[in-house]
Amino acid sequence: MPLFNKKFESKIIPPRTGRCNTGFPMVNEDLDDYKHVSLNLGNKELRFADGIWIHSARKGDVDEVVRLNRRIKSLEEENNMSDVKIEVLLDLLAEHATVINVLKSNKSN
Repeated sequence: MPLFNKKFESKIIPPRTGRCNTGFPMVNEDLDDYKHVSLNLGNKELRFADGIWIHSARKGDVDEVVRLNRRIKSLEEENNMSDVKIEVLLDLLAEHATVINVLKSNKSN
């Protein structure tokens, strides 16, 4: 007689297709309509793009700001990579200088 029988096994969950929309057609909305949200506050217009609200007068301004923000992020990553490379090269230079100094001191003795 087994200690654990089938009562502890998980049951199969039935699929949820068609449970809520019985008799109604599926909603097929274009999500691109909701990507460009704008808010008018009197004489100011704010647009939501890439997780930030941007004050702009034209739609083209938002695209340019988003493009520039992406460019800034890529340039910051490139700058960080250059800093790491410079630190590695300075470490290699310091190690090489110490090896040369040790060899010079051994040669003079």
